[in-house]
Amino acid sequence: MKLSIGKSLEAVVRLMRPYLWPSYRRAFRALLARGLEEWHPGEPVVCCDFSNPAINAVGGRYYFSLVRDLIDAGYFPVFTACRATLSSFGTSGMKSLLLKERLGVVAFPDELRVPYLLITDRAAPRAARAEKIVTVRYEQRLCTAENECAFPVFVHPQLASCADLPIIYQTDDKRPARIFFGGNTEDGKYDKDVIRKVYGMLTRRDMLAVACAAMPAGSIHRPRDAAAWLASGDFHPFVLCETQHCWIPQNSWLEALAKADFFLACPGVGMPLCHNLIEALAAGCVPILQYAAYLSPPLENRVNCLTFHDAQSLNDVVHSIFSMTDAEIMRLRANVRAHYDANLGPGCFAKRLFGSPHDKRVLLLNSYRVPRSS
Repeated sequence: MKLSIGKSLEAVVRLMRPYLWPSYRRAFRALLARGLEEWHPGEPVVCCDFSNPAINAVGGRYYFSLVRDLIDAGYFPVFTACRATLSSFGTSGMKSLLLKERLGVVAFPDELRVPYLLITDRAAPRAARAEKIVTVRYEQRLCTAENECAFPVFVHPQLASCADLPIIYQTDDKRPARIFFGGNTEDGKYDKDVIRKVYGMLTRRDMLAVACAAMPAGSIHRPRDAAAWLASGDFHPFVLCETQHCWIPQNSWLEALAKADFFLACPGVGMPLCHNLIEALAAGCVPILQYAAYLSPPLENRVNCLTFHDAQSLNDVVHSIFSMTDAEIMRLRANVRAHYDANLGPGCFAKRLFGSPHDKRVLLLNSYRVPRSS
């Protein structure tokens, strides 16, 4: 009973925060004041009409990634003045990264006096001037119709806001690390049973344990100084940068990935697909992973990734990497670049979303969470 009352009170507080908390109110007023003054006449407009606070999930990562991709595709984003979703700009570090961009705010979509494209989570939006409508759905399910589209995972917002993407690299250059992993490996956080039991996959710590065991003694380089390793051209079979011991700054992360031929694309805390996979693809670092099917379109084994299905097959993959020729590695890297440029580069998703012949589409924000065969 006490637990139920506590949850109810928490829900009421969340509902009232946009109206009562000073930081929320200030953020809402500041956005309203921007109006449409920053819009350039003739610029294509996408109206983002979000009324459900679920769009703010994952610390605002969905929100940032979608809007950032719209901007990269050449659209001018205009938000409707919904307090429940706009006011959290005052507290979300990820959403606040968008405040430096040109954007607009209107009371409702048809306050816009020009034709526009609409993304909305309302069941029956009022949109007389909308040329195309994309309806956002939050349930966890896979696409079942041709007008449905799965929302991809993008690079981390903090990286997207400071990096020049796509990065420039030469496909045929030799790299000073054969295998690389960088990231947090905290015990108790990156070995949760949800990855094993719900998704049937090795956890991050499982993957790293298998990969390390497959390496000859003395062949694993564990840098203590990220800057020194980044500046070095020395070759290492396996570079393991655990955040707890060697932190790579955000603005050097893509540089680190671009030093390696292959990346151990380990799962996140509670789901397989992690932003570090997309970042590896952006840097031309061929991923080793168990969840190729979670991308849309999926990655293909021995074409643009290396896949495994259990500890033994991961062991086999690690061993096979060291018998590959330079030509084989460069072929994989070229295919990684082609996949990223066609599907995951800046603006690609937004262009694909609105370039469809369908005037009405459904965008599934949480399909990447749905277990499926790997």
